[in-house]
Amino acid sequence: MPRLSTHSSSGHTLLIVDDNPLVLESLRYLFEREGHTVLIADNGRAALEICQQSEIHVMVLDFNMPGLTGGETVSRLRKFNTDTQVILQTGQSLIPAREMLRELEIQGYHDKSEGAEKLMLWVDAALKSYRQAHTQKTLEGSFLALGLALEMRDLETAGHTQHVVQYATALGEAFGLNTLQLEALRQGAYLHDLGKLGVPDGILLKPGKLNAEEWSMMKTHVERGFHLASQIPGLAQGALNVIRYHHERFDGSGYPTGLKGEEIPLEARVFAICDVYDALVSIRPYKRAWTHEEALAQLRMDSGKHFDPSVVSAFIETLESNSSETHLELVGK
Repeated sequence: MPRLSTHSSSGHTLLIVDDNPLVLESLRYLFEREGHTVLIADNGRAALEICQQSEIHVMVLDFNMPGLTGGETVSRLRKFNTDTQVILQTGQSLIPAREMLRELEIQGYHDKSEGAEKLMLWVDAALKSYRQAHTQKTLEGSFLALGLALEMRDLETAGHTQHVVQYATALGEAFGLNTLQLEALRQGAYLHDLGKLGVPDGILLKPGKLNAEEWSMMKTHVERGFHLASQIPGLAQGALNVIRYHHERFDGSGYPTGLKGEEIPLEARVFAICDVYDALVSIRPYKRAWTHEEALAQLRMDSGKHFDPSVVSAFIETLESNSSETHLELVGK
């Protein structure tokens, strides 16, 4: 039966899972002394039940248990919970396969013969990873809220923020961006039109074509957005690049600075096609929604002019891949 300790000062909740009652009690005592809230379970099914009912920051899980093994328990856990950090405990020199550790996002494994000190180091590292992930989710939620606030002001773009984040993520992965580049791309996608907060309603909401003076004002949104976003602590440079340069064109005819080709930061080149594609296939007061095929035909025409040809190829391949879940989700939106 799972039990909750009464001692808590750290705000962290640990779940210890082991079929040996002596191990459960000794680890419960050890981590209570460190100020953690501790839940214990003697089998995998009980552990999964706890994780469905409580927010567990770190699970210390016996690898070799009767019933559900440690690996089977984590496999089921990951179907509804990707946040909890997991440390597998092993005995008898059993070493979990690296592929399983990576696939199930297991923080690490601890040989019981190595003693409690090393386990405590693993738990400390896992808690740090949990906090970092939680902070990142909070930050991303704030960016989404800003993007949605812009959509509330400019109703014609409803849904645009979430669409371009999805497109950009899928394209960035297909284009081989690393984890940090992908995160910067997502941040920039959320905030790309931040500068429109400084564009007057009479221009932003005008249903007809903008005159030269109005268009000049509208184009200032990229620099306005860049300066606003520069005040956000820790915002990645790649995100700032998206905000400032997503209206540059591959042939040098874009704005704000007329960058050309690979002078345009990669994140901005990747995002630009996502932004335009979503605008093409969405309804606007001045246009109907283009079909997917019509939009792709336009992107091909603009390859080498508006867009980086390599990015166009990767984007079309991503959307047209029959095996791509992202294609099915986004094209059918």
